[in-house]
Amino acid sequence: MLRQRLIVAAALLAVSGCGAGAKRDAAADPPPAQADPPAAAPCPPAGATDVDGGHLRMPAGARPGSTPLLVVLGRGDRSDRLGVGAAATKQGVAVLYPTSDDTFWALNHDQGDADVDAVTGLLDRTLAGGCFDARRISITGVSNGAGFAARMACALPDRFAAVVPVAAGYRALDACPGTARASFLDIHGTADTVVPYNGKKPDRAGSVPRYTARWARRDGCAASPVQSTPRRLVTRVRYRGCDPGLRVERLRLAGTDHGWPGAGPPLPDHNPSGLSATRELLRFVATAHR
Repeated sequence: MLRQRLIVAAALLAVSGCGAGAKRDAAADPPPAQADPPAAAPCPPAGATDVDGGHLRMPAGARPGSTPLLVVLGRGDRSDRLGVGAAATKQGVAVLYPTSDDTFWALNHDQGDADVDAVTGLLDRTLAGGCFDARRISITGVSNGAGFAARMACALPDRFAAVVPVAAGYRALDACPGTARASFLDIHGTADTVVPYNGKKPDRAGSVPRYTARWARRDGCAASPVQSTPRRLVTRVRYRGCDPGLRVERLRLAGTDHGWPGAGPPLPDHNPSGLSATRELLRFVATAHR
């Protein structure tokens, strides 16, 4: 019995010694070298460049991961006739113009989803380079492009920080899901006969106040907005109590007809308020983030 106990004790000492040696050896080995993090890809150069599916206009001094991006829905370089690109890049905002061979953007599922897929793919490719701040992507457009901007915000509820439709037609849009939440600013003239401010009779379909109120409900705002007059012939309708980080407003321009206010005739022909949609757009998106 004594001999068996001595054998077991010797075995335990041998195991303990091996473990201690292993620990000493491990402590003596240097830690594995850490790989250097991949260098951030540089942003595209300042100025306008063609990209697959559109055009991109970059500001000077863009820094990887921190550049805001504004999507403008028009038709190629014709969109920049609004003056958005030049004004936005001066404020450090990049502008992306998706292009399409069709005359109009498809506003609902019955008209097809190809435009939604194309713009989504363009956005994915643009963001993959790492230059842009994915929390600060906004979208805008005028007329049919404005309606499609609203459709895109509904189709990609986690993508856009702000949506700014100008002279938008909402009548043909499908219902927006309750998960679609973003800051929202509508700019529209009361003399618009193409897409009337209060919608088309007899059911007032496409009513700007009604559509904006629905967006306010999704953003958690109080039901009753407040009004102010920031300048002659302009009424700002603002919803209060929205969920943190979200804002909902509409600008009603008395006597302004169809088009992008501030871009000059022929669209709109009349803008007696003198309001600049570009200035209001950039003011609104400057602080928008997800």
